Amino acid sequence: MESLRPGVRIAFDPERRRVWTVCDRCHGWSLWPHDERTSALERLERTAHRARLLYQTANVALLEANGRELVRVGRPELPEEAWWRYGRELRRRQTSYRSRLSAVGAAAYAAISYLGANVGLQGITGDFHLEEDLYAGVLRWRRFGRTAWSGRAPCPNCRSVLLKLFYFRTRYLVLMPGSDGGLAIGLPCSRCDPWTEEKVHRLEGPAAERVLRRVLAYQNVKGASEHDLADAVGTIEKAGSARRLVSDLATDRTPLYELDRSRALALEISVNDSVERRQLAIEGAVLEEGWRRAEEVAAIIDEEL
Repeated sequence: MESLRPGVRIAFDPERRRVWTVCDRCHGWSLWPHDERTSALERLERTAHRARLLYQTANVALLEANGRELVRVGRPELPEEAWWRYGRELRRRQTSYRSRLSAVGAAAYAAISYLGANVGLQGITGDFHLEEDLYAGVLRWRRFGRTAWSGRAPCPNCRSVLLKLFYFRTRYLVLMPGSDGGLAIGLPCSRCDPWTEEKVHRLEGPAAERVLRRVLAYQNVKGASEHDLADAVGTIEKAGSARRLVSDLATDRTPLYELDRSRALALEISVNDSVERRQLAIEGAVLEEGWRRAEEVAAIIDEEL
């Protein structure tokens, strides 16, 4: 199994004693030979007990274990944790950030070395350091621009209207319960003095979720290490679920600037939970249909053998 490239899924049916390789490109299912299944099934079942359940249909369950996605035929006794997969996106984001930072640092060092050698500034590179936060700022600007949202959001007190939400102000956003039971975010009105929690430019529903996802990706542009992710996962598990974490922070009317790194990462993972669920629902339907076809073929092959 270790020889399979990343992205390839392994599917197995412990009841019918079948194992397949599921191609990540064509989504085809390839049945393993009989003599290779027994030891693999035992190992896969042990791994499945320690895995996280991402999504399940009536007949198949998509699991994640040690960076590999497994498809188990049947319904495991595990809670769904669609948000877990987004955590891996944060890890990939940091890897990409680090590699780009190293490339930029090497290029800048080489450029200054060349300049110093040609204009008599030898030794300048020894004192040159690329500021990581400076690069993060440049990356934020290139990837997100200056504006997180534009539209019309009036203050209920003074009636002044917010037309644009700039990223430099987003750290002051406050999480709040939405009127429909969902999530809302509010930006304190800069004209109201003294300010109270009701005097905010408010966004609700899908618009609020989209802005919050974008803002958190902006703030966490450097991604997360394995240690950071472990802390963030612990924060979600302590809250009980991704949805509960968002609900608790909204109920407490938490401003983003009060979140430490662990809670900020946990919040980004959690607000992307619904997006992951929709994506997994699509993948789940594809897996269900793929399994039905593969099972028909496997039944014929195994009967013939």
